[in-house]
Amino acid sequence: MEKGLTVSFDLDGTLTKHTFVDGVWNEGIPYIVAKKRGISFEDARSLCMEAYKAEGESSIRWYQLGYWMNFFDIQDIDVNKLVLRFTDRICVFDDAIPVLERLKRDNCTLIIFSNATRPFLDKEVSVSKIAPYFDKIISLPDDWGMLKAQTQAFVRLRSIVDGEFIHAGDHIYYDYEVPRSVGIDAFHIWRGSGPKRNDSLTSLEAFTDRVLCG
Repeated sequence: MEKGLTVSFDLDGTLTKHTFVDGVWNEGIPYIVAKKRGISFEDARSLCMEAYKAEGESSIRWYQLGYWMNFFDIQDIDVNKLVLRFTDRICVFDDAIPVLERLKRDNCTLIIFSNATRPFLDKEVSVSKIAPYFDKIISLPDDWGMLKAQTQAFVRLRSIVDGEFIHAGDHIYYDYEVPRSVGIDAFHIWRGSGPKRNDSLTSLEAFTDRVLCG
């Protein structure tokens, strides 16, 4: 393949494990809600899970900590302190850094294209030490006011990329079907859980072999 390829990656579930974000959403916020309302952690967690589900991941508010602080009436909580409590859970997949190094050696331009908001995204790329590999790091909700569920997000991304462009991520709809619907070559990375396609790839090494070696 010719040099100059641009690859955009999803972050959570593709490059990094969900342990960090799950800690904030499924432990940190329910713990605060439990204390605020004087209920058990289990009841608070169920309350939070139901609220998240009702909002839905196609809503930009689903990703915004500020919205949930207001929703649960816990605005006095310092968002940065909440996030910092779980940064020790930030963990990249074993194949991530070797693949990023390989792609950079091949002169690829690398982009993070994520639905994560900055409080999460900035911590993850910093703590995991993957920031230097990337030419652009885009938080769709905070930087563009969009989500990957919107075709316009991928159209806009394509407009700022020169030459050949490929996207990879673990969400079949957001990272595979949506970009492909607007003519972007996309690959689904299956990490052992959730829906899987016949053409899903089970590692980033397999993805890199596919795009660099054909």
